[in-house]
Formats: sequence, structure tokens, C-alpha cells
Amino acid sequence: MVISSPAKQFLQGKKLNKIEQNKAFKDGLDVGDELENFAQLGWEQVDKTDLELRLKWYGMFWRPKTPGKFMLRLRIPNGVLNSHQIKVVASIVGRYGEDGSCDITTRQNLQLRGVLLSDLPEILKRLEEAGLNTIQSGFDNPRNVTGNPLAGIDPLEIVDTRPYTTELQNFLTNQGKGNHEFSNLPRKWNTAVAGARDNFLLHNDIIFHPVEHDGVMGFGVWLGGILSSQMNDYALPLNAWVKPNEICRLTGTILTLWRDNGERNNRPKGRFRMYLDSVGIEAFRTMVVEKFGPLTPDPGSVFEDKPRSFYGIHPQKQTGLHYAGMHVPVGRLNAEDLQDLASASLNYGSGEIRLTEDQNIILVGLSTTNLDKFQADPLLQRFPLEPGSIAAGTVSCTGNTYCSFALTNTKDQAMAMAHELDAELILPEEIKVHWTGCPNSCGQAYMGAIGLTGTKARAPNGGQGMVEAYDLSLEGRQGPDAQIGTLHRKGIPGSELKDVLRELLIERFGAQPRSQPKQNSDPFSNFMNWFSNLGENSSPSP
Repeated sequence: MVISSPAKQFLQGKKLNKIEQNKAFKDGLDVGDELENFAQLGWEQVDKTDLELRLKWYGMFWRPKTPGKFMLRLRIPNGVLNSHQIKVVASIVGRYGEDGSCDITTRQNLQLRGVLLSDLPEILKRLEEAGLNTIQSGFDNPRNVTGNPLAGIDPLEIVDTRPYTTELQNFLTNQGKGNHEFSNLPRKWNTAVAGARDNFLLHNDIIFHPVEHDGVMGFGVWLGGILSSQMNDYALPLNAWVKPNEICRLTGTILTLWRDNGERNNRPKGRFRMYLDSVGIEAFRTMVVEKFGPLTPDPGSVFEDKPRSFYGIHPQKQTGLHYAGMHVPVGRLNAEDLQDLASASLNYGSGEIRLTEDQNIILVGLSTTNLDKFQADPLLQRFPLEPGSIAAGTVSCTGNTYCSFALTNTKDQAMAMAHELDAELILPEEIKVHWTGCPNSCGQAYMGAIGLTGTKARAPNGGQGMVEAYDLSLEGRQGPDAQIGTLHRKGIPGSELKDVLRELLIERFGAQPRSQPKQNSDPFSNFMNWFSNLGENSSPSP
């Protein structure tokens, strides 16, 4: 086996699966110099491994569901975007008409749909000019660094996470130029920095949680959060506290230990948590100390009851300013939506929006004098401040509309289900319902009070063949009593799912049937009309 460069000598002598062999032969970052050539050749002429694997190092994902129309994933540390950046994204997806769209992800990020390879060099140039990039945003790389979506404006924040998420992103990606030290990890790596006591991020590989020690504000360190087909669990405390100027060095130390010793043959076992469990948290801490130096014990990170809801209008820490949490149905936006959000951010706020991990947006910097005008804006008919209790907590992965791994059409099924159940039931509070189309759990199913994982099941009532179905998990929650959901029922056919959910909501979550179904005037109809008008190659699977 030929190893691509001296930086990858840690692979020598290891048994490598096919993907690892391809990565070792040619690093994904090495296709950067070939992007212009790829664009001129056309995707049909590009080497298959470059096309389907290595382009992901530049955020470009080959989608078998839509041949020739790629998904492009950005990097947006802490989910912070200004109006100019939003307009640039809008112009990119707008170029592709009905084939173009934009999804907010569960990592405070954006994924653009319908992108053509011939446009990639120009798109990357425009993104760079706007202060955005896509480098190492996919596959076995450090993913988008997440933080408190209210960073800098949160009346309850302990630290403003934005400087730290930006510093970590620059460290992990070499200032956005690509970092060969971390471009060949055993699997993906998720980094997060919490900013408040309810900023729950323990599903990440490494989490820095703010806590004071001897009068100095620093971070307690948690490791090994995982949501996957093999295992679902929250992170474990490393019993380590670091100063703010040490977070990058500690992250590099931990990443290097895993990079050099993690599983490279059995890919499902390649995630960091699998390696951590094989070593043991105490033994791993000793390994970290050997490379990093002495670690101060964690004085104790504290979590409040549960994460706050961002919906509605709330005061910022700055006197006279407010933020507005707006619901984006299943996180999907088109070019017009993006342009209108950019305009709203300028007309009513500071020209900035924040992306949340539950696929919604926060408009920031609204002055008291602008609140009445903002609340009268028709934009809130599309993106309401107070969505229904089920719609409010609905999170969904891409689904089989675009993703070849997904077994179910999660996006519009989740939308339809939330619309119908909110119309029929009254709930005492928002319910977290997480939909994911396959066991890879991009929709974070096991974090939801109700989690739905796509599968296949035999057609009900003696029908023929297999149909779309869901495994159902319950009681996932965040906060001081955090727990991962547990499997409740397997293989519920899609045709029976609504009745199952309705019964659960009444029996376990205090839902009451409405005397008369509510006549919703929410964004569902607009969304479904737009969704059904997508181009032929992008239409939902039956």
C-alpha cells in the first residue's frame, strides 16, 4: 500500500479498508489544485474516487439521487451569518431555479442543493470573498464548530462562544486553507463550545463547557458524544479543565491520539467514542497528559433544567435590543426565502442572523422601535414566531429525496405529520420530535423525546412487499438529567405512524384532542407547494 505523504506515516503497517486505502493513496485536500480542471471536464469525466469521495474535502457531495447535481456544505462557525453572506448563498441556489434549495443542518450550518460541478471554482471564490468556505466540511474531517446561537447577546451567557468557535475552526482547517494534520481521521469529528448553562452540546466528540477555577474562567472538557448506527450516547467528563488559550492545543492532542490509533479497517467501529471506550476514559486521560502535560481537574460543569426555547421575541443583554426566534419548517429554504431573511435582518435588526441546531433561525439586534413593524411583516407567515408545539420541536434529516442512505422521505413526512397533529391536538409544551432517514442518525433521533429512525417493514394488512417505516424511540432529553432515548417499537409502517404518535402524545405527553380541528394558516401549504414544484430529478421518492 502506497502512503500519500510523510504526514500519513501513522497509517504504515495498519490493515486498511477500501476507503482508507483511497484516502492514504491520495489525500482529499490534494484535489484542490484540480478543481478548475474538474469543472472544465464535466463530472462524467472525473475519476470516480475523486468525484464520489475526495470532493467532499471541499464540501462537494456527489448525490446518486440527482446525478450531476451536487450538495455543497458550507462551514459557518457558531452558525453566525451576516446579510451579505445570506444574499451570496441566495444567489448561488437561485442560479439553479427549482433544483436549487438550502437546508439548515443540525450543526448550525447550511447545505446547498442542485449545485453543478462546472460552477464550483466560481462558487468557492464568491464564498471566500464573503468570508465563508467549505473546506473539510464533509467525510473524515473535523466538521463545523458549533456554539451558543445567542453568543454575545445572551443575558444568561457565561462566555461569548464566537471567539472560541472561530479560533477552533481556524486551527482545525489551517485558516480555511486546509489542514493536512487533520484531513485523514478515522471518521468525522464534531467540536463544540458551550456558552451558557443550558447550552447542551454533549452529543459532540469534544465539548468545552465554561466553568471558573480559582477565579479564572476556563472550560471543563467532555469527550465522546456519539449518534450513529452503532451507538448513541452523550459525552463523558474527562475530568480536565483548561484555560481558554489551551483549547486548540488540547483538541490537537486528543485528535492526534485518535488519528494515530483509531480503527481503520472496520469502518463502523471507527468513531472516536469506540476508540475511547476501547482504551477507557482514565487510561485515555493518562495518554493525554503524556502528550499535553498536567491537566487541572474539572471544578464541575453545571447544566440547567433544559435548553431554552428560542421562539418569539426576547430581550438581548444589550439594553433596548431584542432577538427573534423564527421557525423554519424542517430547515428548508429557497432563494427567495434567503433574500427575504437578509432584507429583514437589515430592515429590523443588526443585519445578522444565527442558525440553531434545531434547524431554525434567530434574527438579532431588533430595536424596540422596530418590533411592531417586524411583527406585522408577512415574512412571519412563512417563518412564525410561535409555531405549533409539534412543529416547533420537529427536526429532520435530508431524507431519501436527495440522500441515497435514507430509507424514508423524512422532510415532507415530518412536515405533514406536525401540521396534522398540531391541528388535532393541544399540547402543554413543545415536544422534541427528531426524524432521521437511516440509522446514521443525521436527524439525531435518539436525542428526541420522540425519535423516528427510517427503516423498511412488510406492508400492513397482508399487503405485498416492503414499505417505508420507522423505528420509534422515546425519552431522549437534554440538561442535568440528560439521557439518550430508548427503543420503544420497531418497524411502524408509515401509514400507521400518525395513529401511533397521536396515541403516544395523549398518553405520555399530556396532549388533549381539540374539540374541532384547528384551521392552520401556517407555512405548511407554502412549503409543500414549493416542494412539489421542484424539478423532476429532485421530486420526493414515492
